[in-house]
Amino acid sequence: MQRKIVEQKKAKYCYLDLDLDDSRGAYQRACDFVNKCSIKYGLSSNIVSELGGREKLSISELVANDFNYASKGRVQCQPQTACRLVFELFPDTSPLACENFVALCTGVKGISKQSGVPLHYQGSIIHRYKSNFIMQGGDFIFQNGSGGESIWGKKFKDDVKGLKLKHNKKGVLSMGNGGKNSNTSQFFITLDDETKSCDGKHTVFGQMIHGFEVLDLIEQMKNDQQNPIKGGGGGGGGSEEPPFSIVVTSCGICNPDQDL
Repeated sequence: MQRKIVEQKKAKYCYLDLDLDDSRGAYQRACDFVNKCSIKYGLSSNIVSELGGREKLSISELVANDFNYASKGRVQCQPQTACRLVFELFPDTSPLACENFVALCTGVKGISKQSGVPLHYQGSIIHRYKSNFIMQGGDFIFQNGSGGESIWGKKFKDDVKGLKLKHNKKGVLSMGNGGKNSNTSQFFITLDDETKSCDGKHTVFGQMIHGFEVLDLIEQMKNDQQNPIKGGGGGGGGSEEPPFSIVVTSCGICNPDQDL
């Protein structure tokens, strides 16, 4: 275990895999429906991927009118494309923030003695999204931006050198906080080339090197969304809650030369 912790302290790359709008669940529900109801509805196969184009287009309507499946949620007949964000970390300038982030990506610290929840980003959500500004997550305590916990239990200080780095491009990885020296587990990713209002207030500890198409997809889905999920805020009326769920399904350290 000690060797594993030492290796993780030296890690320079981490990833977050995202599920957008419960796409994985929607695809699985479609698979289950087709598997069990293909004969009932005269489908050509009980495997979604083997259905014809018109059959796939009909599945949503069939589900909506099926007594047993209508209440289970939306379906989609195509699996979600890979939504992986990969970050290069800056341990030389922001050692505390990087150590905290790596440990929370891997879950190596186990269950928190303070909150009783896993010190792990897996299963947490992106609770804040503002176009051309930032998207923020890391609150695995309350999942709404009001909580968060560092691997040390208490809030930790800003890395002085990291605090001097600029939020001057899309994909900058920075600590979310409630003021000076109040870092926990929350982080944000810049969505624009200029986010100067964050300079000097938030510790920059990395940058995204892969997954910019995922950020573009999220923005596209946000613009296309017309009927936000319950509790989603809809992205309208000044709300900064995403209009659909964005969930971290997997996370950890990686080698970008091998894992992309």
